[in-house]
Amino acid sequence: MFDEVEKVTKAGDPQKAERAFSDMKERFASTVYTQQAGLLVAKMNYEAGKPEVSIGILRWLVDHAVDKGYASIARLRLSALLIDSKSYDEALGVLGSGMSDEFSALVDDRRGDIFVLQGKNTDAKTAYLKAYTAFESQSEYRRLVGIKLSALGVKLESTDKSVAATGVSK
Repeated sequence: MFDEVEKVTKAGDPQKAERAFSDMKERFASTVYTQQAGLLVAKMNYEAGKPEVSIGILRWLVDHAVDKGYASIARLRLSALLIDSKSYDEALGVLGSGMSDEFSALVDDRRGDIFVLQGKNTDAKTAYLKAYTAFESQSEYRRLVGIKLSALGVKLESTDKSVAATGVSK
């Protein structure tokens, strides 16, 4: 069944993909393949201009995924779609629980993005600093978060073992 979902998503047929995914949910809801299929079908629908369908699929994954990693990916993607629809508090709620520890830096970065959009720059700085310190020092993502912090006026000084915020630059 996963092969069928993969085939119809590559062919660009959202209706067939949704039907195949629906069959998988009914028959094999707890399998990793169903979770993978859900992510594929959600992405396909988003790219086809149907974010509401993607949101529904991602909500199902958040509620039903047995693999915490897949549920975490679904939460991150769902939060992005909720941000697009300006549902900031709901996006924060999606990120509030059920996340794998491996995703903590990404979650803090996303929270920072939401806080910036809400005009809560102090909260954004705190979230971005948590993300910045959680990423490995050579990570490109860490550099991106550093840019976001700089845009908020935070001057960073790095040492080998720690990062300190020296306050707000003028």
